[in-house]
Amino acid sequence: MSNIEDRLAIRELAARYNRAFDYGNPEAWAECFSDDGTFNMGSKELAAGKEALLAFAKKAIPTMKVKHCTTDAIVEVNGDSGTHDAYLILVDFSDKTTVNNSGRYLDDVVKVNGEWKFKKRVVELDGQ
Repeated sequence: MSNIEDRLAIRELAARYNRAFDYGNPEAWAECFSDDGTFNMGSKELAAGKEALLAFAKKAIPTMKVKHCTTDAIVEVNGDSGTHDAYLILVDFSDKTTVNNSGRYLDDVVKVNGEWKFKKRVVELDGQ
């Protein structure tokens, strides 16, 4: 896989993550992470490891009617690891469609059996 193909695959990983959450698929959401992957809100770790990630997703996904929109991604690849830095726009459509929040994803990614996964995903929300 070329560097360009890796960069595109990492951007697609972010899109799969968004759709898994937004369309109610906690299993697919957890599959976006490596077995030892972590999900953080700022400096607070919310889940670590596949079982905890899946449990987190099963609890969080049903509580939100949102669309995660990521944009302006900067992807760096170094062999089988890399980083993904993207803006987040969170659109809430529970009542009427509104921008609920914005922020940034800061991700460490790794290639596992030829597929890119989040090793560490940190979401930093604006104003927090």
